[in-house]
Amino acid sequence: MKKLTILGMGHIGTYVFDTLGQDPNFEVMGYDLKFGHDLSKDSLLLNEIIKDSDGVLASTPFFLNKKIAQLCNEHGTDYFDLTESVDVTNYVRTLTNAKFVTQCGLAPGMVNIIANHMATQYDEVQDIEIRVGALPVDANNHMGYYRTWSTEGLINEYIHPCPAVKNGMLTTVDPLTQSEVVNLGGTLLEAMTTSGGLGSLAETWQGRAQNVNYKTLRYPGHWTLMRFLKDDLGLASNFDTFVDLFNTHIPVTTQDCVYIMIRVSGWKDGNLHTDIYSKVIDYHDDVTAIQLTTGHGVMAVLDSWQKGDMDHLTGWVRVEDLDYNSVWKSIYSTCYHNKGA
Repeated sequence: MKKLTILGMGHIGTYVFDTLGQDPNFEVMGYDLKFGHDLSKDSLLLNEIIKDSDGVLASTPFFLNKKIAQLCNEHGTDYFDLTESVDVTNYVRTLTNAKFVTQCGLAPGMVNIIANHMATQYDEVQDIEIRVGALPVDANNHMGYYRTWSTEGLINEYIHPCPAVKNGMLTTVDPLTQSEVVNLGGTLLEAMTTSGGLGSLAETWQGRAQNVNYKTLRYPGHWTLMRFLKDDLGLASNFDTFVDLFNTHIPVTTQDCVYIMIRVSGWKDGNLHTDIYSKVIDYHDDVTAIQLTTGHGVMAVLDSWQKGDMDHLTGWVRVEDLDYNSVWKSIYSTCYHNKGA
């Protein structure tokens, strides 16, 4: 039995805690400020928690993750996180004294695993395109958006450069650019570049694919308003104000849906092909779509870990390098299952 500690009992951390708490293969503990554990200030407590664990899931705000990862490295405790932060991942990848599996939720996370598996079926890869959006089912405000997950993580995606591959070369592109229209299941959506969702996939496929990119899906009109806030009002350089505006004026909804579209194109047996994985995942009863997709993404990875399928790995582990069958066949990956993957 693996002893897993979840740090940060928010929307996702609580769902993972409640679900894995029913799994006899895990002994799960959870710590959070709401339970009186100030992980940002109590270094002694954090040290003891990590020292006494086989693995840690950092479901905390991204600015706490470096400290958590550092302590995991000191104690040889395996580390997992959900972060979209490129900066956090760049730090974590320097650590070597345990397993460090970063960005293993939805995007980055399960979509990277699916896209990578699709691409490996090609003799030569032209394009890998990932489009994901976590949205309210219904919205009648101007931006067509209510909050469904971490505001800090959302704004972080909107303001930082976006890794990509263009013409076979690793590069970065500006956030909230390269607009495109996507029709997914009859719903018209707009996609724009955002940071973090691609994870390490661009680096993995540089020189092997011509183009690799990630964009976030929103209802039409959203991106015009976001560019006004980010560029015209200069909120890209005032992160706290940007976050505070959203937290103060944009309501939270639990009636959400997650749109996923992954397209891979290239050559098979001398012919140009394309394959598309697409799925719309809705909230269910008292479980939100973002809980289902992010929670089940990381739990499928943790399930592979507790089964021993990662025992041969150490140091930084890219999710796309995990054994696809081990993760995909996990009982926790079922919400993603689609005959196209």
